[in-house]
Amino acid sequence: MGKLDKYARQSKLKEQSKVLPIRLPESIYEQFRQRCVELGLSMSEAGYLLIKEELEDNLYISNTNEVAVTTEQLQKSIQGDTKPYTRNTTGKYFSSSTRWTSNHYEIENELPCPLCQQWYSKANFSRHAKNHHTTTKELLESNEDLVYEMIDKRKQNM
Repeated sequence: MGKLDKYARQSKLKEQSKVLPIRLPESIYEQFRQRCVELGLSMSEAGYLLIKEELEDNLYISNTNEVAVTTEQLQKSIQGDTKPYTRNTTGKYFSSSTRWTSNHYEIENELPCPLCQQWYSKANFSRHAKNHHTTTKELLESNEDLVYEMIDKRKQNM
């Protein structure tokens, strides 16, 4: 699914507009025109939607980065001990809530993927887990040994 598929024929906003003339190589122009015809969009609508999505993504990234910066000091103080990570053998974590969270797997606002052996942003981890056809909880809990190895290794390199 392309970026424009989710916008096929939406209503227009009632706000003053300005024209943005752009130059494109003829081959790209024709490919874009054909894609817009397939989706039932004018080229102007499609350009507007792409620009709007770019600006919204940029806003999301800047807000996510701001949250990461403000929580970084707290994360370092919480996880700054030099002891290796010890797994809770009871399998239960004390919490006043019954809701599952990934907080105890998190280091520097990132979570480990035991299948890829990579670290991913906590904000995007749920989307990454879908690539493995699972949820964040299932991915982390069903591979706890690998997850804790990755956590120990990451803490040693801090």
